[in-house]
Amino acid sequence: MKIFFSILIFIIVLYAGCAKEYSFEGGGTPPPRDTIINPPPPPPPSVPVCHACNNITGTAFPQWRFRSGNWVTCGSADTAIALGNRTTFTFFGPSACSVDTGMVITVYLNGDTLNRDRQNIQARTAAFYAYERVTPSYIFMSQGSNSFSVTIDRYTHSTGIVTGTFRGTVFRANGAAASIDSGRFTVRLL
Repeated sequence: MKIFFSILIFIIVLYAGCAKEYSFEGGGTPPPRDTIINPPPPPPPSVPVCHACNNITGTAFPQWRFRSGNWVTCGSADTAIALGNRTTFTFFGPSACSVDTGMVITVYLNGDTLNRDRQNIQARTAAFYAYERVTPSYIFMSQGSNSFSVTIDRYTHSTGIVTGTFRGTVFRANGAAASIDSGRFTVRLL
């Protein structure tokens, strides 16, 4: 009889103990408090703010800068190359605020050649691209059907130094048009 009572007590304790168990799945993660789903934070602005360029008045060598609305950016031109028979040139480099942003301009001289000292050359055809490598995306980009121009203020053939200005209509990654003005550059062509 002792064995019978022992088995009966074991079964009662076993069922009573099981009735009080709770699942502990997902330990450490609190249950949601409500059913409201917060939207993700807004994306960063498509045009970064570069405070290092706000008070620049001139253009040091080799450097570029431009304005679009209230935003001003600048940077160094780490590469500048004359192409073909020196009727085209391109220059590019990172911005002063981030090596992940920068600018590229390719200038088509429409028959003019940089083979001697020159002044006041109007290049009505140019390609402009301001980039961001993090996303990866572009900040501004010119398009062939829209106006973007470069003026070469001075080219000194013995040194290869070109100083000039640029301006025109560009587009943001979302398709919105923007205007680039007060663009300046000083580079040494290879």
